[in-house]
Order: sequence, then C-alpha cells, then structure tokens
Amino acid sequence: MASKIDPELARSLRKEFQASNEAAGEHAWKTADGHFLKGFYIDRESIESLLKDEKVAGIHVSFAKHPDFVGKPDKVHTLTVSGSVPNTTPGAAAPFVSTGEVISNVPPCPTMCFNP
Repeated sequence: MASKIDPELARSLRKEFQASNEAAGEHAWKTADGHFLKGFYIDRESIESLLKDEKVAGIHVSFAKHPDFVGKPDKVHTLTVSGSVPNTTPGAAAPFVSTGEVISNVPPCPTMCFNP
C-alpha cells in the first residue's frame, strides 16, 4: 500500500522528475498549452464520485493520451481515474479491477496547480 513520505523528500523527487522531463526536449511530456508537464490536479468532487460506491477499495490511476491529441505525435497526456474493487476471479493476475466508471481529462499542472 502507499505510504506517507517526508514533504521535503516529496519535493525533491518531484524536482528530479521535472528536471528529467524538461531535459528530454522534444520527447518530454507537455501540457496542451505547451508547458512541461509537472503533474495533475484531481478535484475532490471527482474523487468522491468514485468513492461513493461502498465496494470501492481504492482508486486506479492510469496515464492516457489526451483526447485532443489522439493520432498526433505530440506527447500530451492525461489520466484516467476509476474506482477499484477487489478482484474475486479465481487465480486473477491482479488483486483489484476497475468498477467501469472512469473520469478523464484531468487538468495538468501547470496551469491548474503549482507543483514545486
């Protein structure tokens, strides 16, 4: 399971990702506005809409191509976010599966938030 880390370590890890992404030049992940991608902002209402199902044990987050850039070479991405429930299939490869309800078009940082 996920664990809390020191805020200074988190800041350091984000900065390392950001420096690495910016150094990638044309291969860097960018926002639709052309900024270097630093992260995403998921609002409380969206998270709560997924968690309202009492069977949901957690949230599944995946990277996805931004729908406005499908079929284009631009490296503009978003997230898909869904609730996850225990996988009860015998011999299942993964312990959790998506509920089917999916949120996407998650706004990027920048410009939606400051992610130092």
